[in-house]
Amino acid sequence: MFGLHSKGGVPQSMARHFLELMGETMDSGVSVIDAILSRYENLSASEKRIADFIAENRHEVSSLNAYEIAVKSGTSRATMSRFVRSLGFDNFAQLRVALAHDEQSVSPSNPAQTEISIDNVRESMDYILKAKVDELKSTAAMLDQSTLKKAISAIESADLTMFAAVGNTIPIAQNAAYKLWQAGYRSAAPASTDGSVQLSLQLTNHDCLVVLSSSGYSRRLIPVIDNANDAGASIITITSNPESDLASRADIVIETANRDRMLSDLSFSQNSLNFVIETLFLFLSHDSEDVKEKNLMFWKSAKSDVEPQERK
Repeated sequence: MFGLHSKGGVPQSMARHFLELMGETMDSGVSVIDAILSRYENLSASEKRIADFIAENRHEVSSLNAYEIAVKSGTSRATMSRFVRSLGFDNFAQLRVALAHDEQSVSPSNPAQTEISIDNVRESMDYILKAKVDELKSTAAMLDQSTLKKAISAIESADLTMFAAVGNTIPIAQNAAYKLWQAGYRSAAPASTDGSVQLSLQLTNHDCLVVLSSSGYSRRLIPVIDNANDAGASIITITSNPESDLASRADIVIETANRDRMLSDLSFSQNSLNFVIETLFLFLSHDSEDVKEKNLMFWKSAKSDVEPQERK
């Protein structure tokens, strides 16, 4: 499991080259660790051993050569070469420079906590906070302006925007639908996968489907996407796995960062998904001409509640 966190990014010239290979166009500081986490589930078992070794021995890796890492991780030079190329680097020398740059961004006078321990509550909390903040920064760096504009346009022009998810992501989808109501757009988020399948059969080419799946492996959502595709609806997938089946079936893919593996063996966080949803909501609400009036009408309809501006 990943045990170290990163700070800062790769040099600008390398970042541009690296992001182009990852399908990104914004100049940004995406760290090597984020690149590894983004591709982790699509790596082979031997490549994952290299990824784990780099994450757990990050300060040592920048002083090792490719052969030494292959030996220490129990793999081969050929596997090491495939791993480096899968991250978008031409060779290990580029990867090592990027790792060294990330390492220099960490203050030597303030050594980083590398694990969560009840014996070090404050340091562990700082480590968790740092991981979450870096996760949001990386997600923001991955948000391509053109892609974001296309997603906003697809929702704005849709008669209905449907959000679909499975498991503990369903509440995120329902919250997203509620936010769109607030912004003045028709939206829906079924409370079950069966409900999503049923609603997807009612979509038309004037609608939009937004699929939320951090892992990208929610196969129960594939029939939902296929139904929307058959209807000619616009499809947006928000995921940390841009190479997944859910992403390949979408018209628009918004990639997020996910650092769960640095904190736990479980996949638990919706941090980045929420950030993207709120970003879309803010752009959409600013573009909505009557959002203020509709929210005022809502509060007047909710007679048992008090309008926010009237609270003391």
